[in-house]
Amino acid sequence: MTPVLWRLLRPCRWRLGLAMGLQALAGISSLLPWILLAGLADSLVKGAANPVLLALVPLAILVWLVCQALATHLAHEVDADVCNDLRLRLLAHLQRLPLDWFSRQGQDGVARLVGQDVRALHQLIAHAPNDVSKLLVVPLAAMLWLAWLQPWLLLFCLLPLGFAAAGFGLLRSARYRDEVMRRNTALEHLSADYGEFAHNLLLARQYPGAGIQQGVETSAAAFGLAFSSWVARVGHLAALVHVQLGAPWLLAWSLLGALVLDALGVPLAPGPVCAVLLLVRAMAAPVEALGHGSDALLAAQAAAARLQQVFDQAPLAEGRSSRLPADGSLVARGLSYACEGRAVLEDIDLNVEDGSLVALVGPSGAGKSTLLSLLARCMDPDRGELHTGGVALRDLPSAVRHRHIVLAGQQAAALEVSLADNIALFRPGATLDEIRAAARDACLDDRIMALPRGYDSVPGRDLQLSGGELQRLSLARALLSPARLLLLDEPTSALDPHTARTLLRCLRERGAGRTRLIVTHQLEGVRDADLILVMQDGRLVERGRHPALLAAGGTYARLWHEQHEREVHA
Repeated sequence: MTPVLWRLLRPCRWRLGLAMGLQALAGISSLLPWILLAGLADSLVKGAANPVLLALVPLAILVWLVCQALATHLAHEVDADVCNDLRLRLLAHLQRLPLDWFSRQGQDGVARLVGQDVRALHQLIAHAPNDVSKLLVVPLAAMLWLAWLQPWLLLFCLLPLGFAAAGFGLLRSARYRDEVMRRNTALEHLSADYGEFAHNLLLARQYPGAGIQQGVETSAAAFGLAFSSWVARVGHLAALVHVQLGAPWLLAWSLLGALVLDALGVPLAPGPVCAVLLLVRAMAAPVEALGHGSDALLAAQAAAARLQQVFDQAPLAEGRSSRLPADGSLVARGLSYACEGRAVLEDIDLNVEDGSLVALVGPSGAGKSTLLSLLARCMDPDRGELHTGGVALRDLPSAVRHRHIVLAGQQAAALEVSLADNIALFRPGATLDEIRAAARDACLDDRIMALPRGYDSVPGRDLQLSGGELQRLSLARALLSPARLLLLDEPTSALDPHTARTLLRCLRERGAGRTRLIVTHQLEGVRDADLILVMQDGRLVERGRHPALLAAGGTYARLWHEQHEREVHA
């Protein structure tokens, strides 16, 4: 039991200890029928069968089965409780981790933690404690009894078990470690490439035999070579080890030992010989566990270690201020942020007035979305200060911050609930009229009302929303929320030009009383913004209104003219 897992099991230790005790009792009870049968065989040889021994056999079997069932039930109950508690703790912890941590995990990183790694603990919790009890108690009790009955035959029978244990030790030694590492690494690469293939099926089909598909084929070939090399090096030794533990070989070896000892004049009674033949497989169980069983335990221990690494990640500190933001204003001073040693934002200063419409523009990769994430406190800057409504953003409790700021990101999604509930996600008590008003401002009401079930329609069942419709759904949520500060990241990127202009006009005309900060590449739609901020290479290089920025002839003017030239040629 690893220290990491022992901490995870703290609330359930007594139940797990009881399960192990019951399993130990079940293990001893499983030996009693063979011991009783061996005694019965001796009594039959002597010509007087002992009926008491025969009557105790079913009783021992009953105790064995009852204790085994109770131990298995308790262990699986602990497993269910621990994994459920672990998923809830992970959910609570993940909600407080910085957004940049998630980006470093890749597409399937969090899914693997919550699914694959938590499931891997099943072997370690539900089976390993009982298996350890069974693998220690049963063989030890069997060997002690056989040592009392027939020590020389026991020693002879332990020889193949000793060879098998030595073989497993050799297979896990440094001599073969590189082969195992190459095999495991090749399998991980193959799994990752298959995951990328599954996430990009359309691209893979458009370019068969190249790109993603070629990567999967290359990884499959590499795994085939690594696996073949591993089998070639360890196959003969692994086969020999498994032969040593096979029931036919152990029985034949035990009979050979009995014949050899008899030839040497060592007296052997039928009962002890039968006992050895019946229990030799039980004594082999701990050695067999050194094989595939230990692989499962090692995988589960590695999963527990990865989960603990997540819990060790420092979350965003919870704000403790009792002050509420006075308005939707936003002030940043000296804001800087770096990711993996690379500067993403440097010395950002901005002052956004309450109720204003501010556009944040610039070339791709300028740092606009990162700045928006910092303003929503999805992560903290490396340096600098952020205030909203006169209160430091770090000091706002999460519940207050979520009511005050809404971030509508580029990757919008719909839950499998009614469209009305989807839109009212940030304000569950909203009336249908209020929901429809928000959808109307997001240019979505007409589309919803044309559906047979209207706002009762469920995405994924009654309809499939396009990328543009998902963006408008996300915007409707933000507009219905009580937030004073709306941070909108490319809210019109998936819309046609006409709908995009209409949507931006609605944001400008009907967003009075709220501060709206919009990241966009569509400059035409924000030319009337109260303030335009221009970013390039992680810095704010220009700020002002549209006429002044055009007259300055800088980055904004260049982007404006390039965009208009593309529209003319289109």
